[in-house]
Amino acid sequence: MQKNAIIAIVAVVIVVAAGAGVMVAMNNKSSGADEDFAGYKVTAVENLNNGIVAVGQDSFRWVTYFGLSDKCVMVDMNDKTNYLGKSFMYVGKANALANAKSISGKDLQFTTTNCGVTDADMSTIIDLKPSVVVVPAGFETDYKKQMDGLRAANLHIVHIGYIYTFLDPQTFEITKDTEKQIDILAKTFNMQDRATELKNAFKSIVDDIKSVAANVTEKKSGYISCLAYNGAHGADSSIAFFMPFALANVTNIMADQTMDYSGSGVDTFSATKIKENMSKDTILFLDATGLYTATDNTSKGILQLFYNKDSSDTHKAFISYPYIWTGINYESVLICAYQILHDVYGLLTDAQLKEKVDNVNAKFLGSADSNRAEVTSKNVPLPTEGTSIYDDESAVFKAFRGNYTHGEVTINEDGTISGL
Repeated sequence: MQKNAIIAIVAVVIVVAAGAGVMVAMNNKSSGADEDFAGYKVTAVENLNNGIVAVGQDSFRWVTYFGLSDKCVMVDMNDKTNYLGKSFMYVGKANALANAKSISGKDLQFTTTNCGVTDADMSTIIDLKPSVVVVPAGFETDYKKQMDGLRAANLHIVHIGYIYTFLDPQTFEITKDTEKQIDILAKTFNMQDRATELKNAFKSIVDDIKSVAANVTEKKSGYISCLAYNGAHGADSSIAFFMPFALANVTNIMADQTMDYSGSGVDTFSATKIKENMSKDTILFLDATGLYTATDNTSKGILQLFYNKDSSDTHKAFISYPYIWTGINYESVLICAYQILHDVYGLLTDAQLKEKVDNVNAKFLGSADSNRAEVTSKNVPLPTEGTSIYDDESAVFKAFRGNYTHGEVTINEDGTISGL
């Protein structure tokens, strides 16, 4: 493939979100599909008869979004047994396990390192002779030798981006980078119709969330805690712009903090700073992924701020649907917003929430039902027919982390949590 020289232009803009100023660094690259995120020319594959290798962060997720998980012959080590906070695994993994051998003659292969590629992995990929290899653009820097080796073997490679800010914080339209991600994969796979479906899914779901949120009569303030990034973190782990809050009409009490959108934006904040920004009725949200780590003294000190000492305190606390785990969970962010509208504002009944959650998963993953085919290491039973991804994922979280992915909890005087 011919590599074209590109200049990445990063524009720093001020975004006014939820009434507060947030410093944002956003990528201003064109959304065109002529070049991928590493600057290589994008070309269509002739066919997928030899399968897909999807390794590194987000690759298998995006291949699953395109309905091609059953074409995967190799995925990342991180997608081997990790079902936490990764809804796509509840559809894509079983498809890959069931079909890899019929394509390559081998069982589904995995990298030998987490979100990377070693010399041994390079040899495995070359031996598989896949129709296409999907990798993050960052591999060209972090694993240059191995990428050069794959190119020398004349493999078809497409580079995706790490995209955390997938919706514009002001308009909630998909960002240029999100559009580009969809377009380069659509061009690679010859699937323009699916690209249109995905873009329409983002728009229709966001429009629906905003239509429900428009019925909020008394806007609440919230603090999101326990956000994961490079592992699980405790109650001090938060973010200045939490997209589910913005979508669901909740004021983020940390919105006055500086944030760089070129990465995840997750940061740590002191109990002092949180106390300064909160009010007597600020709602605490605990991300399901990191909640289990909120047992150290730092976390307990923060959680104690949300203990209702007397009748003047009216704090509530809810488990928040997983936001980040090995990349942003796009569909989960949208589900989280619906969950907030249900839990905090009561604008959705249980049945309505289920219908909307199932709709999100069906549009992004092709099904609302889990087809998890592996009994996890915690012996979580396989889902019965008709079990939703939403319910099955929550059961897996309960087994691994001791908490579900939703529900109201109670903060005790000593900073512990009841009701998990």
